[in-house]
Amino acid sequence: MAHFKSQDFKDILYPVHTLKRGVDIFSAFPKLQDFEEFKVPLSASIPIHKVFKYIVYAYDQRSPFFIQIEDLRERKILAMQEAGFEPTHKKGFSDAVRMILNCEHKKVNSMIIRYCRFQGKDFTNLISSQEAFYQINLQLLSNIQSDDDDAIKFSQDKAKLDELATKHAERLNEKARKFLSQETAEGLHEDLWKLAEDEAANIKLTPEDYAD
Repeated sequence: MAHFKSQDFKDILYPVHTLKRGVDIFSAFPKLQDFEEFKVPLSASIPIHKVFKYIVYAYDQRSPFFIQIEDLRERKILAMQEAGFEPTHKKGFSDAVRMILNCEHKKVNSMIIRYCRFQGKDFTNLISSQEAFYQINLQLLSNIQSDDDDAIKFSQDKAKLDELATKHAERLNEKARKFLSQETAEGLHEDLWKLAEDEAANIKLTPEDYAD
């Protein structure tokens, strides 16, 4: 169990460490009511006040858990315990808690993404990077012509495309990890990119947005 002092949490966005037992998080932090992600119903085994504490402890980049615990899995487990979740049997946490730890709980994933956006991270830049990735790949694909008389050139162009696509994908993954406080779980990354794709339709991007 991690041992931090109250002073260690002084810079976190939401001071959940000061919440008294039984205090409703929406009373303590009324701004959360402006966001649908935090108002969706959860099961009794994962109450919202504990889930929100976990998110703050694990994903707030000014949390001592984030700053001092480099190992991602260890950080999340200790943050979960600090939030009030304890192992329920010999195998450890309940199935619902393990789903959260593994980023397999869609509702909690949405909360995590929203909290990462709270921290002033540039979500529009993430969207534009994803759109630029699609546009570059489409352009490269359109420039490759299959020609039986020039199989060598086609093969070379295809190899170039694969190399560029791999590089762009790596850069996107790195941006996503940075946005998600170094989270690597595939499920959360998928939900992040799905949200970015959905919101891209509502944002008018300019050529400058695609610049990287």
